[in-house]
Amino acid sequence: MGTGRVVLAMGGRLRLVVASSMLLVLLAGCQAVPGATSRSSGNPNQCTPAVVHQVVDRFIEAFKRGDIAQLDRLVSQQQFVWYATDAPGQRLNAEAYDRENLMAYFAARHRQHEDLALKSLDVTFANARTGGFWAYLTRTADDGLPPTRYSTKGEVQCSTVPSSLTVWAMGRSPWSPIELLPEAAALILIAAGIGGIVLWRRRKALAVRR
Repeated sequence: MGTGRVVLAMGGRLRLVVASSMLLVLLAGCQAVPGATSRSSGNPNQCTPAVVHQVVDRFIEAFKRGDIAQLDRLVSQQQFVWYATDAPGQRLNAEAYDRENLMAYFAARHRQHEDLALKSLDVTFANARTGGFWAYLTRTADDGLPPTRYSTKGEVQCSTVPSSLTVWAMGRSPWSPIELLPEAAALILIAAGIGGIVLWRRRKALAVRR
């Protein structure tokens, strides 16, 4: 690969960094719309970190199986805010708020063998009614998505039974500086190679003159 092509590849990767960072800023600003927040009498649930983990784990397992009945229980009906993601299977703007077609959407994504593999989950807050989290996962699908890192901002409600998701908004994680190192190393090697050739030619020219 020539120097120009490597530089262009770096430029494309850096553009992905910027675009992904902007999407994650939008995800960070997602806030749940106030819904039915009154706690059901006799509801023993508390949105502890353990409960948040359980809801997310159950959701991902049901998603993998294409278990629409379970997904319908795990996505809040009373307090649903949105399920948002980029392509493939893009759900943004008004569509993200539409729970009516969400189960049909999950069924369609299952037919594309979409898979979510949870890597880690950080609970950002938890109280008697709600819990928030950032999840880091790998998303893949048959319709043009190889294994790709995603970050997900979400919320769980525990004010009604069963505890369930109210927010799920995921976008591609930006490339880290570490992942840019191979391209940077390639540029360094090319520059070093060019510098070595120039130095060798100069020494050869000096030797001829002598």
